[in-house]
Parts: sequence; structure tokens; C-alpha cells
Amino acid sequence: MASATDPSDAPPGYAGPFSYCQGSRYDSVPLGDGHAYIDVYWTSAGSGQLCAMTYDVADGRHNMEVRIRRTDWQTSWYDNGVYDRYAGSIYVGGMEGRCAYISGWVEHDGHRYANGETFCP
Repeated sequence: MASATDPSDAPPGYAGPFSYCQGSRYDSVPLGDGHAYIDVYWTSAGSGQLCAMTYDVADGRHNMEVRIRRTDWQTSWYDNGVYDRYAGSIYVGGMEGRCAYISGWVEHDGHRYANGETFCP
């Protein structure tokens, strides 16, 4: 059973998980095995938002996670569990002139494929 974060428990500035990201795709981060990646979306609405989803294109259900943390904050927000296609989407707001660290992982056949990057839109 999935243990996703509860949107009602999100700390101030964070939101999700939801089923999609608003805005335009900003970047895509590969997760090592060619069967998974993190998509990052940006919208300038409000004070700017970054959104992320970890996608798995391999057949079957897999354990996966997406995580986001504004670099000027200590709190991160995540969604993880056993999913068919994706974890997330999760958002962080107030991003105008700020950076966020976005990471994720997917487990395939006992191996965890992980990656993360800092984004400063």
C-alpha cells in the first residue's frame, strides 16, 4: 500500500500530491536505468511555483518517490509509495528568485535508481 503524503498536512509553501503539474515542463532528470525520470514544471503564477513528478515507464507497479525542498528552507515535501506510473505531483511556491532541490527514485528488480538537481528558475 502506498504511503503518500497527505495534502492537508503540507507545510506552508508546499502542496500535493496531485495528479498533474500546472505550467510548462522546465526540465527532465533521468533516473539511471532508462525506465524512469523526474519531470520538473514551472509556472510564474502568483509568486512562482516549481512542481515535480517521478515517472516510471516500465511495466508493473514499482516503489518510487519524488521530493522537493526550497534551498532556503529545511523542510522538504514528498510523495512515495508503490505506483503504476508516477509519484507526485508536488509543488513548492514562492520561487521567484529562489532555488529548490528536487530529487526522486524508482526501484526496479531490487535496484534503486536515484537522482536530484537544484533548480533556480
